[in-house]
Amino acid sequence: MVITTLSISRGTVVRIFPPPPGPSAERPTAKFQEGCMSNATQSALRGGSRDQPGNPRVAFGGIDKSSVRATDERPDFVAIQQSPEFRALRRRLKWFVFPATAFFLIWYIGYVAIAAYAREFMARPLIGEINVGLVMGVGQFVTTLGLTTLYVRFARRRIDPEVDRIRQDAGESDQ
Repeated sequence: MVITTLSISRGTVVRIFPPPPGPSAERPTAKFQEGCMSNATQSALRGGSRDQPGNPRVAFGGIDKSSVRATDERPDFVAIQQSPEFRALRRRLKWFVFPATAFFLIWYIGYVAIAAYAREFMARPLIGEINVGLVMGVGQFVTTLGLTTLYVRFARRRIDPEVDRIRQDAGESDQ
């Protein structure tokens, strides 16, 4: 039996081991280590055998790019924000996002209001046990998936290429 106690603030590890087998029953011995939590924690922080040549270290999700810039020079964000390309990008994004959000909020709040105040309408059967309320409820999920799909297509075709151009003009590279 091994009992380990960690004191994170002081970095102390206490391990208690069972007495050795034999006729004399001794008290368990304790070992103290100052300055590190455990070998497992330290090896996880340092990296393990995957850091060997031919076995490149890859972050979570297979991302091997660093988000840290290679230079200390930062883009001029104020100039980017005031550029006509960025303003056109923001305008294009607003023309999609605001109407889509307004449509969905009206549709959602309308569904909740109808469910609360027009129970007879929501209870009308359409096909067998399927009523208007059930169809409208499932329609909420369909609408969510549809709007998400539309936004992803819109962003991929209209927004992402413009963002890439603005980044390129600002001196950022995705190497």
